[in-house]
Amino acid sequence: MLNSLPAQTPTRDKDSFFSSLVVGVVLVNLFAYLMVGNSLFNSRKHYDRLAEVSTQNLAKSLEANFSDILDKMNIVLYSVREEAEEQLATRGIDKSVLSGYAKRQIQVLPEIDTISITDSAGNVLCGSDGRTTSVNISDRDYFRKLSNGPDQQLVVSNLLKGKVTGSWRIIAARRYNKPDGSFAGAVIGTVDVAYLDNLLAHLDIGRYGAVGVRDADFKLVALHPKGKEAASQIGSNVISQKTRDMILANPVTATYKTVFARDNKERMVTFRKVAKYPYYIFATISPVDYMTSWRKEATVGLVLLLLFTAMTALSARYLYKSKMNAQLHAEAKRYGDEMRQQNEELNAALIRIKRLEGIISICSYCKKIRTQEDSWEQLETYFSEHSDAMFSHGICPDCAGEQQRVFQEAIASQKDDTNSP
Repeated sequence: MLNSLPAQTPTRDKDSFFSSLVVGVVLVNLFAYLMVGNSLFNSRKHYDRLAEVSTQNLAKSLEANFSDILDKMNIVLYSVREEAEEQLATRGIDKSVLSGYAKRQIQVLPEIDTISITDSAGNVLCGSDGRTTSVNISDRDYFRKLSNGPDQQLVVSNLLKGKVTGSWRIIAARRYNKPDGSFAGAVIGTVDVAYLDNLLAHLDIGRYGAVGVRDADFKLVALHPKGKEAASQIGSNVISQKTRDMILANPVTATYKTVFARDNKERMVTFRKVAKYPYYIFATISPVDYMTSWRKEATVGLVLLLLFTAMTALSARYLYKSKMNAQLHAEAKRYGDEMRQQNEELNAALIRIKRLEGIISICSYCKKIRTQEDSWEQLETYFSEHSDAMFSHGICPDCAGEQQRVFQEAIASQKDDTNSP
């Protein structure tokens, strides 16, 4: 008989291999995407941390510079105060001499815009600018603080507008006393915020970064770069609620992310309280600027992932085609072997048929058949060996009748023998 394999086996193997290959490619690519994604996530955190450090260092540097300016003003104002008290103790205030002295101090410290000296009532007596316009500053908080207490330390105001020029200024003042220790007036130094703007303008903070100074009431003192909106103008106290909350929770310094109302863009922000003075330094940097390198890394990572995906897909396609070709080759070989086996079986069957179809030598008495080897075999044996036929033994009706007749004759013969004398 001819052997055959189930036809659906190759198809089932093909589908199983294809499914396994697809799952393998998906898993390999998923692992690669997870690895690259995790790397980019950690890299982004690293750039965020660098941005934090950058804004912290910038804010700390600006805070030190701003504090240094006020500390130098303190020294200069102390020197002018000493001169004023010495004049009071000897010949009284000499306005021209005191003005000249104040002017020389301005040359020592160009950060100071003007130095003025007032009397105990708040009237400006003289100053480094040589103006003689009568101005009274008794309504200023810093003057009242100096006049109402013996404290001779430096007092720094919030952002104020000058009464004569109308320009925004920062005021630092010291008290000077009469020989008996009573209040004689104040020595006042002013810093024009334009100086601070110029100082900030030299900083490289990126296209969307910003640095600024605010006073204790959050009024904007200096900002670089300035925008056209009202919130970016000097004197504006518009500030996000998150920044207010962060200052309330962290009075000295904090670093955080917030969205600026001016352009609705997120920024990294660090603020620092100027150590001894009522001012805050703000340094901000935009992810648009500090994430440039990260975006390049992300682009390279994405391109590599796409190339990896394409390579794995092409490799899987090549592997699948190779597997299918090998399977087809194996199937062709198996079918060839089967065909050869079938041909051999067919040839053997034809030989047997030819033997049965030729002239068969059979004994006319015993019915044995003579083989090619000149031996005699029973009819049943010969046909069993040379064909697929099988024999079952029975008796035909004619033979059955004949055998019955012979049997009856034999019985009758025995009875006759028995009855004879």
